[in-house]
Amino acid sequence: MILVMSFFFILSSCSSQSPLYISRKDGMSTVSFLAMDTILTISVDNQVADKKLKNTYDEIQKFENAYSAYITDSELYKVNHNLSEKTEISDDLYNQILISQKVSKMTDGAFDITVLPLIRLWGFSDGEYKVPALNEISETLKTVGYEKIHLDEQTVLLTQGSNIDLGAVAKGYIGQKIADELQKEGSDFGILSLGGNMQLYGNKADGSNWNIAIQDPLDESSIVGIISTTDCSVITSGSYQRYFIEENIVYHHILDPKTGYPADSGLISVTIVARDGAYADALSTGLFVTGLEKGIEIWKEYKDFEAVFITVNNEIYITEGLKGRFSSESESYLFEYIYK
Repeated sequence: MILVMSFFFILSSCSSQSPLYISRKDGMSTVSFLAMDTILTISVDNQVADKKLKNTYDEIQKFENAYSAYITDSELYKVNHNLSEKTEISDDLYNQILISQKVSKMTDGAFDITVLPLIRLWGFSDGEYKVPALNEISETLKTVGYEKIHLDEQTVLLTQGSNIDLGAVAKGYIGQKIADELQKEGSDFGILSLGGNMQLYGNKADGSNWNIAIQDPLDESSIVGIISTTDCSVITSGSYQRYFIEENIVYHHILDPKTGYPADSGLISVTIVARDGAYADALSTGLFVTGLEKGIEIWKEYKDFEAVFITVNNEIYITEGLKGRFSSESESYLFEYIYK
């Protein structure tokens, strides 16, 4: 059975006192709430205490308040505005930056968390979209580059003018952290949906794997395939998720740190399957920017993740580790497996 994570949930307020309704079905308890600009849904086996399940709301709210680049009293905001000296940082912020730097090096800078000035320039931070002038992009690019982040043990220092945005790693990180905590509480199986980021552990009540559908980038009402898996993250980045149109040209939100423009890599969607949520989150963005050929090279070199690449030419390339776990009945795409 395909698991379709679609829930409609209204919170009476945004405080931790908001009443959270726990639904129960097929041996699972489910709670949904609004956070991190999306609907988050957590479903676990009934062994998890209601209080612990509801506490995930508070944990995620605290996480967002600490690591959002747009909340003025957040830890990340302070880092972005303390450019004269090293700043001591928490373990969670250190780990997010560390994972981001790893993927930046893997992708030769195609993934880069210092793109915040570019995100603001294009209006993706506040919804005031615009196509910047060439000179604006050129000037802003001087502040972008993962090498401008100086991470040393538990401190960080940014080169003058550089700013960090964790939007491409934070959901994967907190999803992994919450899943780990739930398992420590005695949960045998669960699935977390954080705005399309799927975190899975254990097997369903009937002993089977989770079935995760990959959305058709060209038709939001359809899917291109299903991945059967568990104990991992399944995270997708795509040009169809957030964009604006100006003079009949589509400008999406995944920016190329080298050009300053939306990535034009020949891909419209990349799905990553990996053990670690933050790693999968960052890789899905990074490999979208690198494009298919470089993405395959990275997969062959590191061998610690699997991927599904969808191109602008209606081709789907699936890494061999998903053979037997990926299925599709779509007739709109040509499918091909990639082998090492």
